[in-house]
Amino acid sequence: MDITLLTADLQATLSHPMVSALLDRMNEGAIVISAEDRKVLALNRRARSLLGFGDAEVGDCACKDLMNSPLCRTACVLTDSLNGVDVTACDTFYKGPDGDLLVHARTRLMVVRGPDGTALAGIELFSDLSELRSLERQLGLRRSFQGIIGGSDEMQQLYALIEQVAPYDLPVLVTGESGVGKERIADAVQQLSDRARKPYVKVNCAALNASLVESELFGHRRGAFTGATADRRGKFEEADGGTILLDEVGELPLGLQAKLLRVIQQGEIQRVGEDRARTVDVRILAATNRDIEDDVDAGHFREDLYYRLEGVRIHVPPLRDRLVDVPVLALHFLQRFKDEAKQKGRPKACEGLSDAALSELTQRHWRGNVRELENVLRLAWIRVPPGGLIETGHLRTPGRRRAETQPMNLADVERRTIERAMARSEGNVAAAARLLGIDRTTLWRKLKKLG
Repeated sequence: MDITLLTADLQATLSHPMVSALLDRMNEGAIVISAEDRKVLALNRRARSLLGFGDAEVGDCACKDLMNSPLCRTACVLTDSLNGVDVTACDTFYKGPDGDLLVHARTRLMVVRGPDGTALAGIELFSDLSELRSLERQLGLRRSFQGIIGGSDEMQQLYALIEQVAPYDLPVLVTGESGVGKERIADAVQQLSDRARKPYVKVNCAALNASLVESELFGHRRGAFTGATADRRGKFEEADGGTILLDEVGELPLGLQAKLLRVIQQGEIQRVGEDRARTVDVRILAATNRDIEDDVDAGHFREDLYYRLEGVRIHVPPLRDRLVDVPVLALHFLQRFKDEAKQKGRPKACEGLSDAALSELTQRHWRGNVRELENVLRLAWIRVPPGGLIETGHLRTPGRRRAETQPMNLADVERRTIERAMARSEGNVAAAARLLGIDRTTLWRKLKKLG
């Protein structure tokens, strides 16, 4: 948004009693910033209060030093606006000149121009979100947050925790069952951090080739192994200055866990085949659906690494523990399906969910959590006739009845029990053995026998 003045004398305009009074009557903080040298020209009363200045003189202060915001470290909103970039309202943090103040704010910018169109200044307007968030929590109004959907008490607490830990440059461990949305939680932490506009590299540790996992993470030198035809940067170097998400971190081999600990403690990595260490500046986010404490007890995960990562832990509750979120999630997914179909040129009218269908959704156990809910609704949305309502019948997939009428023999019972335990532990033999109440070597022997 632009404001055009009748005069190019900005200082005279700002010193006019009516302009000063209007700025001070605003509910938002307002900072007037020179377009020429990014110096602060004026602060209204609300901005002084939020940033802790009171009546103190600001003096010849650069705006980035005054606000100490992560946005200032990665880009300049005023510069973007002057270059024609459409800068919409965004959430950030102001830490003040001493860095000991933390104001969670929503900010937007207006450009002030002279009569000839020359940019004279920018007015950064910001509101304190802590009061708004507090009111939203009291009224239960916050149904979504940084792309995460849910308005239950559990999710309100989760949102508040993300806001608290995001600004501080510490490792974060996100835990929870498969399908709860751990990656979205990590994304929210990254988006609200000082590194929001820096590289963000995601690594699925479970999908890494076991023989090349070290090279993937830390890079390699040419000739380090067969096929290494050139020097190659690893994921940590790609994320230098930004953030790396290690999804399924519990799948990393013990040897790699020790090197990951070195990155956290010393900020150093070493490429495969090299003797020298390289310094990297990376914030580490990790996620897992495993019971890390059990893995530590079983010797599959390093205890020292666990305590490094667990310093800030965000646990995402399963959907069955917050069924009140199912209706808002269902509406979100149905709207998304509609938008996707429209973009692909195949629009489809669906009137939504019947009361009976919604009731059924809110009573299911949802072992697959939010991901399962999305898949069930996607299939129902495909099956419902155009212009119709999703009914309970659309939520069910016709299954094949078991043909056998005779009771299963003992071997069949054992096989099915082991299969269920392996499925629940997602292939982790030690965890499956604990579920079955048998020794791990015994389970290995039975698995081998069953093929």
